[in-house]
Amino acid sequence: MSRTPVVGARWHRGNCWYLVDAPLLGGLGEAHFQPPPGAPAVGRAGRGGAVLVEIAGHAGVLRHYRRGGLVERWLGDRYPWTGLEATRAFGEWRLLARLYGQGLPVPRPLAARVCRQGLFWRGDLITERIPGAESLAEWLITDPPAVDWAAAGRCIRRFHEAGVYHADLNAHNLLLDARGGAWWVDLDRGRIRRPGRWRQANLRRLARSLRKLTATVGRPFPDSGWRRLLVAYHEGGAERG
Repeated sequence: MSRTPVVGARWHRGNCWYLVDAPLLGGLGEAHFQPPPGAPAVGRAGRGGAVLVEIAGHAGVLRHYRRGGLVERWLGDRYPWTGLEATRAFGEWRLLARLYGQGLPVPRPLAARVCRQGLFWRGDLITERIPGAESLAEWLITDPPAVDWAAAGRCIRRFHEAGVYHADLNAHNLLLDARGGAWWVDLDRGRIRRPGRWRQANLRRLARSLRKLTATVGRPFPDSGWRRLLVAYHEGGAERG
């Protein structure tokens, strides 16, 4: 499925740079990157504190880039500055724009902001909200029998066939709806790669995420569902070749 290409417009104000979908240029303001207290959260709290925002009539999801693990204790949301185009915010925006233009199931990138402070930068990304879709994790917690495992498998295979590597493919970053739709979100540090073992590594990472999630909520690992996902994944490749 082809879509209207995303054309990025970039500008600079003070110590901050902005990259925005050109048609939204006039409707974007600094306030969009500073939502008021109590703004509706999206997904799990750990996803960079993602919240709902609106830009020129477009429902969006704002995500602030934040480190994880032990590094967060020392640097929090700061990243070393190695150049504007090397920032994760601009990199993810441009990757999403490319994949969206190719018809792959990702959210349309709306705007990115990078602010430099000496040797470090902080950043944010706003993507268009996908209506009616919930993460695989949310489906498993609220309505396990309704999970469309085949849709998930076909979606993963479609990205892999296009050479798209997801650096953190987990149960929170794969969205599903009730009509068989599936999407990838949060492609921070994602990239295009040649075919290789990384595809199986992506699947193993997702399986580990599911094991951790189900153990946390006291449920068994969904073996039959995972098998359906793998069957759909491999059949998806056969259909294409």
